[in-house]
Amino acid sequence: MIKGSHASRSGGRGLLCAGVILTAFVAPCGGFGAVRGAHNLCASRGSVTQRGHARAILVPSPFSFPQYAARYGDADVDFSTTLINFGLGLKSTGSVSIEAPVEIVWNLVTDYERHPEFIPNILASKVERVGNQVVLNQRGLLSNKLKLRCDMRLEVTERRLVELKLQRISGHGFMDFRARYQFNALPDGNCRLAYEVQAMPCPIFPMPLVANKVRKEVPRMLSALRAKAIERCRPATE
Repeated sequence: MIKGSHASRSGGRGLLCAGVILTAFVAPCGGFGAVRGAHNLCASRGSVTQRGHARAILVPSPFSFPQYAARYGDADVDFSTTLINFGLGLKSTGSVSIEAPVEIVWNLVTDYERHPEFIPNILASKVERVGNQVVLNQRGLLSNKLKLRCDMRLEVTERRLVELKLQRISGHGFMDFRARYQFNALPDGNCRLAYEVQAMPCPIFPMPLVANKVRKEVPRMLSALRAKAIERCRPATE
Protein backbone atom coordinates (compact mmCIF):
# COMPACT_ATOMS: atom_id res chain seq x y z
CA MET A 1 0.00 0.00 0.00
CA ILE A 2 2.82 2.37 0.82
CA LYS A 3 4.45 1.68 -2.54
CA GLY A 4 1.14 2.18 -4.29
CA SER A 5 0.58 5.40 -2.45
CA HIS A 6 4.08 6.59 -3.35
CA ALA A 7 3.50 5.72 -7.00
CA SER A 8 0.23 7.60 -6.93
CA ARG A 9 1.94 10.68 -5.54
CA SER A 10 4.71 10.39 -8.14
CA GLY A 11 2.15 10.03 -10.88
CA GLY A 12 0.32 13.06 -9.54
CA ARG A 13 3.53 15.09 -9.58
CA GLY A 14 4.17 13.94 -13.14
CA LEU A 15 0.74 15.06 -14.25
CA LEU A 16 1.19 18.36 -12.46
CA CYS A 17 4.52 18.96 -14.18
CA ALA A 18 2.99 18.09 -17.52
CA GLY A 19 0.18 20.52 -16.83
CA VAL A 20 2.59 23.31 -15.99
CA ILE A 21 4.57 22.69 -19.18
CA LEU A 22 1.40 22.57 -21.27
CA THR A 23 0.13 25.78 -19.68
CA ALA A 24 3.45 27.52 -20.39
CA PHE A 25 3.03 26.78 -24.08
CA VAL A 26 -0.72 27.15 -24.46
CA ALA A 27 -1.45 30.15 -22.24
CA PRO A 28 0.30 32.71 -24.49
CA CYS A 29 -1.72 31.29 -27.40
CA GLY A 30 -5.05 31.98 -25.71
CA GLY A 31 -6.25 28.37 -25.68
CA PHE A 32 -7.87 25.70 -23.52
CA GLY A 33 -10.72 26.98 -21.35
CA ALA A 34 -9.42 28.02 -17.93
CA VAL A 35 -6.00 28.65 -19.40
CA ARG A 36 -7.58 30.98 -21.92
CA GLY A 37 -9.32 32.80 -19.09
CA ALA A 38 -6.08 33.24 -17.21
CA HIS A 39 -4.36 34.45 -20.37
CA ASN A 40 -7.04 37.06 -20.93
CA LEU A 41 -5.73 38.85 -17.86
CA CYS A 42 -2.71 39.73 -19.98
CA ALA A 43 -4.98 41.55 -22.38
CA SER A 44 -6.05 44.08 -19.75
CA ARG A 45 -6.23 47.52 -21.27
CA GLY A 46 -4.96 49.18 -18.11
CA SER A 47 -1.27 48.70 -18.81
CA VAL A 48 0.98 47.99 -21.75
CA THR A 49 3.65 46.53 -19.48
CA GLN A 50 1.83 43.19 -19.25
CA ARG A 51 3.12 41.04 -22.08
CA GLY A 52 3.93 37.40 -22.69
CA HIS A 53 7.29 36.32 -21.31
CA ALA A 54 8.17 34.01 -24.20
CA ARG A 55 11.11 35.27 -26.24
CA ALA A 56 12.76 33.77 -29.29
CA ILE A 57 16.41 32.82 -28.84
CA LEU A 58 18.75 33.61 -31.71
CA VAL A 59 20.18 30.13 -32.25
CA PRO A 60 21.29 29.55 -35.86
CA SER A 61 19.43 26.79 -37.65
CA PRO A 62 20.50 24.71 -40.64
CA PHE A 63 17.05 25.37 -42.05
CA SER A 64 17.68 28.82 -43.48
CA PHE A 65 16.69 30.45 -46.72
CA PRO A 66 19.32 32.71 -48.31
CA GLN A 67 18.88 36.25 -49.57
CA TYR A 68 16.52 36.47 -52.51
CA ALA A 69 15.84 39.26 -54.98
CA ALA A 70 12.34 38.94 -56.37
CA ARG A 71 10.23 41.05 -58.65
CA TYR A 72 6.70 41.85 -57.50
CA GLY A 73 4.99 43.89 -60.18
CA ASP A 74 7.66 46.47 -61.03
CA ALA A 75 9.29 46.34 -57.56
CA ASP A 76 12.61 44.65 -56.81
CA VAL A 77 12.36 43.28 -53.26
CA ASP A 78 15.27 41.79 -51.32
CA PHE A 79 14.31 39.36 -48.57
CA SER A 80 15.51 36.39 -46.56
CA THR A 81 14.12 34.06 -43.90
CA THR A 82 15.95 32.02 -41.28
CA LEU A 83 14.55 29.59 -38.71
CA ILE A 84 15.83 30.23 -35.17
CA ASN A 85 15.47 28.78 -31.68
CA PHE A 86 15.97 25.22 -32.95
CA GLY A 87 13.24 25.67 -35.55
CA LEU A 88 10.61 27.02 -33.13
CA GLY A 89 10.89 30.60 -34.35
CA LEU A 90 11.83 32.52 -37.45
CA LYS A 91 13.46 35.76 -38.50
CA SER A 92 12.69 37.40 -41.82
CA THR A 93 14.09 40.58 -43.36
CA GLY A 94 13.29 42.49 -46.52
CA SER A 95 13.77 45.86 -48.16
CA VAL A 96 12.57 47.80 -51.19
CA SER A 97 13.34 51.15 -52.81
CA ILE A 98 10.30 53.42 -53.05
CA GLU A 99 10.00 56.33 -55.47
CA ALA A 100 8.61 58.60 -52.79
CA PRO A 101 10.04 60.82 -50.01
CA VAL A 102 10.60 59.33 -46.55
CA GLU A 103 7.78 61.43 -45.08
CA ILE A 104 5.23 59.98 -47.51
CA VAL A 105 6.34 56.44 -46.69
CA TRP A 106 6.33 57.16 -42.94
CA ASN A 107 2.82 58.61 -43.07
CA LEU A 108 1.65 55.54 -44.98
CA VAL A 109 3.10 52.95 -42.59
CA THR A 110 1.79 54.85 -39.55
CA ASP A 111 -1.69 55.14 -41.04
CA TYR A 112 -2.50 52.16 -38.83
CA GLU A 113 -6.27 51.96 -39.10
CA ARG A 114 -6.11 51.91 -42.90
CA HIS A 115 -3.64 49.00 -43.04
CA PRO A 116 -6.37 46.57 -44.20
CA GLU A 117 -6.82 48.73 -47.32
CA PHE A 118 -3.30 48.29 -48.64
CA ILE A 119 -1.42 45.59 -46.66
CA PRO A 120 -2.32 42.04 -47.76
CA ASN A 121 -3.88 39.75 -45.13
CA ILE A 122 -4.41 42.44 -42.49
CA LEU A 123 -8.10 41.97 -41.77
CA ALA A 124 -8.60 44.63 -39.08
CA SER A 125 -6.49 47.29 -37.40
CA LYS A 126 -7.53 49.56 -34.56
CA VAL A 127 -5.52 52.06 -32.52
CA GLU A 128 -5.92 52.76 -28.83
CA ARG A 129 -3.94 54.96 -26.50
CA VAL A 130 -2.85 54.00 -23.00
CA GLY A 131 -1.42 57.17 -21.48
CA ASN A 132 1.22 58.36 -23.94
CA GLN A 133 1.61 54.92 -25.47
CA VAL A 134 0.12 53.86 -28.80
CA VAL A 135 -1.28 50.32 -28.86
CA LEU A 136 -2.31 48.59 -32.07
CA ASN A 137 -4.93 45.83 -32.16
CA GLN A 138 -4.63 43.83 -35.37
CA ARG A 139 -6.19 40.73 -36.85
CA GLY A 140 -4.28 38.88 -39.55
CA LEU A 141 -4.94 35.97 -41.86
CA LEU A 142 -2.53 33.03 -41.64
CA SER A 143 -4.40 30.62 -43.89
CA ASN A 144 -7.65 31.23 -45.72
CA LYS A 145 -7.91 27.56 -46.64
CA LEU A 146 -7.53 26.41 -43.03
CA LYS A 147 -9.44 29.43 -41.64
CA LEU A 148 -6.51 30.37 -39.40
CA ARG A 149 -6.55 33.89 -37.95
CA CYS A 150 -4.31 35.58 -35.43
CA ASP A 151 -5.19 38.49 -33.16
CA MET A 152 -2.51 40.55 -31.46
CA ARG A 153 -2.22 43.60 -29.30
CA LEU A 154 1.01 45.38 -30.22
CA GLU A 155 3.00 48.06 -28.46
CA VAL A 156 4.12 50.74 -30.93
CA THR A 157 7.40 52.64 -30.58
CA GLU A 158 7.94 55.47 -33.07
CA ARG A 159 11.08 57.39 -34.00
CA ARG A 160 9.60 59.76 -36.54
CA LEU A 161 10.91 59.30 -40.09
CA VAL A 162 13.58 56.88 -38.83
CA GLU A 163 12.21 53.73 -37.22
CA LEU A 164 8.97 52.06 -36.15
CA LYS A 165 8.86 49.06 -33.80
CA LEU A 166 5.96 46.73 -33.01
CA GLN A 167 6.07 44.28 -30.10
CA ARG A 168 3.47 41.78 -28.96
CA ILE A 169 1.73 42.54 -25.67
CA SER A 170 -0.90 39.82 -25.80
CA GLY A 171 -3.09 37.87 -28.18
CA HIS A 172 -3.15 34.46 -29.82
CA GLY A 173 -1.33 33.01 -32.78
CA PHE A 174 2.17 33.96 -31.67
CA MET A 175 4.04 33.55 -28.39
CA ASP A 176 6.51 36.23 -29.48
CA PHE A 177 6.28 38.80 -32.24
CA ARG A 178 8.58 41.75 -32.87
CA ALA A 179 8.74 43.78 -36.07
CA ARG A 180 10.73 46.81 -37.14
CA TYR A 181 10.48 49.21 -40.08
CA GLN A 182 13.47 51.39 -40.97
CA PHE A 183 13.15 54.44 -43.22
CA ASN A 184 16.30 55.49 -45.08
CA ALA A 185 16.44 58.62 -47.22
CA LEU A 186 18.26 58.09 -50.52
CA PRO A 187 20.40 60.72 -52.29
CA ASP A 188 17.77 61.10 -55.03
CA GLY A 189 15.13 62.07 -52.47
CA ASN A 190 13.41 58.68 -52.46
CA CYS A 191 13.19 56.13 -49.63
CA ARG A 192 14.61 52.71 -48.91
CA LEU A 193 12.17 50.87 -46.63
CA ALA A 194 13.56 47.94 -44.64
CA TYR A 195 11.46 45.50 -42.61
CA GLU A 196 12.44 42.86 -40.09
CA VAL A 197 10.22 40.46 -38.17
CA GLN A 198 11.13 37.94 -35.49
CA ALA A 199 8.34 35.61 -34.40
CA MET A 200 7.61 32.43 -32.50
CA PRO A 201 4.23 30.95 -33.46
CA CYS A 202 2.13 28.99 -31.00
CA PRO A 203 2.70 25.22 -31.13
CA ILE A 204 -0.80 24.75 -32.56
CA PHE A 205 0.35 26.49 -35.76
CA PRO A 206 2.71 24.32 -37.85
CA MET A 207 6.05 26.08 -38.40
CA PRO A 208 6.26 25.09 -42.10
CA LEU A 209 2.92 26.82 -42.70
CA VAL A 210 3.98 29.96 -40.83
CA ALA A 211 7.46 30.10 -42.41
CA ASN A 212 6.01 29.67 -45.89
CA LYS A 213 3.44 32.39 -45.18
CA VAL A 214 6.10 34.83 -43.98
CA ARG A 215 8.34 34.12 -46.98
CA LYS A 216 5.46 35.00 -49.26
CA GLU A 217 3.96 37.90 -47.33
CA VAL A 218 7.03 40.02 -46.49
CA PRO A 219 7.80 40.73 -50.18
CA ARG A 220 4.10 41.18 -50.95
CA MET A 221 3.72 43.66 -48.10
CA LEU A 222 6.76 45.71 -49.13
CA SER A 223 5.60 45.75 -52.74
CA ALA A 224 2.11 46.86 -51.68
CA LEU A 225 3.51 49.65 -49.49
CA ARG A 226 5.68 50.84 -52.37
CA ALA A 227 2.72 50.93 -54.77
CA LYS A 228 0.54 52.83 -52.30
CA ALA A 229 3.29 55.35 -51.47
CA ILE A 230 3.83 56.09 -55.17
CA GLU A 231 0.08 56.49 -55.58
CA ARG A 232 -0.02 59.01 -52.72
CA CYS A 233 2.77 60.99 -54.38
CA ARG A 234 0.81 61.55 -57.56
CA PRO A 235 -0.93 64.90 -57.95
CA ALA A 236 -4.65 64.75 -57.26
CA THR A 237 -5.29 65.94 -60.82
CA GLU A 238 -3.74 62.82 -62.42
